[in-house]
Formats: sequence, C-alpha cells, structure tokens
Amino acid sequence: MSWIANRLARLAHKAIGSSRVLPDGELIAVAVSGGADSLCLLYLLESLNRKNTHNWELRAVHVEPGFEGWNSARIVRTCRAIGVECAVIRIGVPTGAGPSRHDSCYRCARARRKALFSYCDRIGSRKLALAHNLDDVNETFLMNLLYTSSARTILPTQPLFEGRLTIVRPLYYADKTLVGRYLKSAGIRTARNRCPYERSSSRETVRRFLKRRHAEDARIRSNLFAGLHNIKPEYLPRPRHSAGVRP
Repeated sequence: MSWIANRLARLAHKAIGSSRVLPDGELIAVAVSGGADSLCLLYLLESLNRKNTHNWELRAVHVEPGFEGWNSARIVRTCRAIGVECAVIRIGVPTGAGPSRHDSCYRCARARRKALFSYCDRIGSRKLALAHNLDDVNETFLMNLLYTSSARTILPTQPLFEGRLTIVRPLYYADKTLVGRYLKSAGIRTARNRCPYERSSSRETVRRFLKRRHAEDARIRSNLFAGLHNIKPEYLPRPRHSAGVRP
C-alpha cells in the first residue's frame, strides 16, 4: 500500500498544501456520502493527521436526503471504523423535488450544499473538505459546457462567503483508479446508498460518455484534465461583455 498512499498524499499536497490551506490544529468538516471517493478522502486525512501529527480536528458529516430505504447507519459505522465520528443531517429532498429528474438533482445538490454550509457554521469550521477528484473535474466541465453554456469547473480550493468558509478538494489531482486502489489496499468497503435519479442524471450521461471515450483511448482522461489547465485565450472568442455583445 505504501506507494499508493505516498502518491495520493503527494497529490493531496499539490492540491491544497498541508500547511498553507489546512494548518495544524484546523477544525475540518469532511463531507461523506459513503462512496469510494468520500471514504478515501476521510481515510487519507485521518492517516495524514495521525502520521504527521497535524492535530486536525476531523468531523465527518453525512447528509441524508430522505429517500426511501436510505441507510445512514452503515456510513456512520464505516467512519467510526476509520477513526472519525460522523454526524448525520437529515433533509427532505423528495418533498421538494421538481417535476423532472433534472429539477430534482438540482434541488438535491443545492439542499445538500446548504446543509453542509450550515453545519460548518454551527460547529465553527472554516474548512469543508469535499471528495471531488480528477474525473469529477472533467465531468463538471463538460456538464457546464453542454447544459449551462458556460466553460467552468471546480477548483482545488474555493473560498466562499468573503473567506469565512473555504472548500478544499484534496483528491483534485487523483483519478478514480487511484482512489479505488487506495481503498482496496486499506481494506475499506463502500457504504454508499443509491440515489433513485442516479442512472438518468446529467452527470451520469456525461460520465458514461467519458468512460466510453477513455476505453477507446486511455489518453482522454488526462488530456481533458490537462487541457483545462492549458487554456489558449488567443484562440477563444472574447467574453460577451468585452466584445460588446448583449446577453
């Protein structure tokens, strides 16, 4: 496991810098869905904290959306086995769901973010760790391009509310393959619940598209990610406001 853990630790340091963004003694809320990415993130932060004596105070938090049959207890047990207690926040996504699956996904994501932000404010945490990885960066870029006509994606660190809260994404440079190997080597099993809208969501559509392209050409994943960090402004149209084009 050593080379996998070391590689993941190096990539996490590249994404956030252990001392600059997450100084010793920091209170960090870690969002945990129970899936591979979030459990990898929690185990990684707990391992770094234990080995490097950062004295971080890690608080796992799971947002239960309110779908029928959702089992939060499994997630709490898995977090506890890793060594971190997990708080559960219950929200009512189904009661406020829109008429279409797209509305429901949007409302769910917005409600979960609001719940996480409120939790951080309540416990006095200025850092919220999310488990988005390299594949999520690629997917988010294509989703925004295709469905919102905007060229944007997620960042490794993102200050919000005039700096009162900062989102950190330590897995930003790690792909799903590395995440899976890390969890397998650590002997951790996922405890994820299935969203009823998952298979028909816009993200899943983009994810399947990228998976097929990657199966055809293994360079696709890394090329898309590298391209996002290698923008050539001289070959792109000017923004509407600077070009004098009315929106």
